[in-house]
Amino acid sequence: MHRSTKVAFAAALCSLVVPGAASAATKTVIAGPPIKKAPPGVPKDSDLNQFFPSSIKVHAGDSVSWTIAGFHVVDFAKKGDAPFQLAVPDTSKPVSGVNDAAGASFWFNGQGTPVMPPVVALGTGSGKAYTGATAVGSGIPAGEKPKPFVVKFPKAGTYTYFCTIHPGMRGTVSVVGKGKPVPSAKADAARVKAQLNKDLATLKKLDKTKVTTPNTVVAGPDAKGGPVLYRFTPSALSTKVNTPVTLQMTPGTSEDHTFTFAKDVKAAGKLAEKELITPVPQKGGPPSFEFSPKWVYPSEAPGTAVSYDGTNHGDGFLNSGVLDGSSATPFPQKFTVSFSKPGTYSFFCAIHPFMVGKVTVTS
Repeated sequence: MHRSTKVAFAAALCSLVVPGAASAATKTVIAGPPIKKAPPGVPKDSDLNQFFPSSIKVHAGDSVSWTIAGFHVVDFAKKGDAPFQLAVPDTSKPVSGVNDAAGASFWFNGQGTPVMPPVVALGTGSGKAYTGATAVGSGIPAGEKPKPFVVKFPKAGTYTYFCTIHPGMRGTVSVVGKGKPVPSAKADAARVKAQLNKDLATLKKLDKTKVTTPNTVVAGPDAKGGPVLYRFTPSALSTKVNTPVTLQMTPGTSEDHTFTFAKDVKAAGKLAEKELITPVPQKGGPPSFEFSPKWVYPSEAPGTAVSYDGTNHGDGFLNSGVLDGSSATPFPQKFTVSFSKPGTYSFFCAIHPFMVGKVTVTS
């Protein structure tokens, strides 16, 4: 998580109060938490998928500059259009030739290749004006310290924007006439501080939350509105042979995860990290950013009763496909599997390979 010591936190807040709102043409919003290290008592495997502040008011003709503090994007869709989806099946590019270790064809051959929309991946460039007539986006952040993304707002109105990478992560920009009052930068900074303190308290509570539903593993748990934990809870589950186990997301979470079983989760995690998304050159234009169907689609056809014994697909591969807890995406919220043989079976998240867990099965 991007957090800080008290000194760095103070510095981040100070950056929001200069210059004063009365004379400034630009206000700042931070995409991600405005700190770099977890304060005492806050779990280190946590994050805040939020914009700070979540809403901001400016005068017509002013700009907003987003500091990208994490793996986030800033996307304004065209007025009347739905928010962008991170992965859209491109039916003009059907998946083909993807086989498992046993040589069998995966069911998703013939389905559309999951592709990231260009406005999400590449953006439209910083400094453009937004009125709702056309979409604007920051693009995937480049490097450790991406440049701020600036948008000018010439027309009064209320504009909602999203981080397409994290479902449900949204903010608003309210634009009013030049003669109307807007909060000072000091007031904006105070709201950031209050928002952050509330979220940090939520993370502390999440850290102590246990999953009490039998035979269930939750990714997180997370909270609605942005606070998330990058862990599986419980990280070690015990169950009986042929007992259904539910692997699920927290409803309303802003994260996507997979539950992916493999004999060697460390090696499989490295492979997933390498293969998950690839820029594919396009003739006469920018590259297309394509997701690997092996990691995005479930390994078993929808509607199939899933059983696992550690040898599936010839090498012990079993994948839930991408799950999330939002009703705004087509991805499911849970995956159910039973285990036909005693043993200990390890799984990981193909999107966040450092997240690992295991299921111990007894007869």
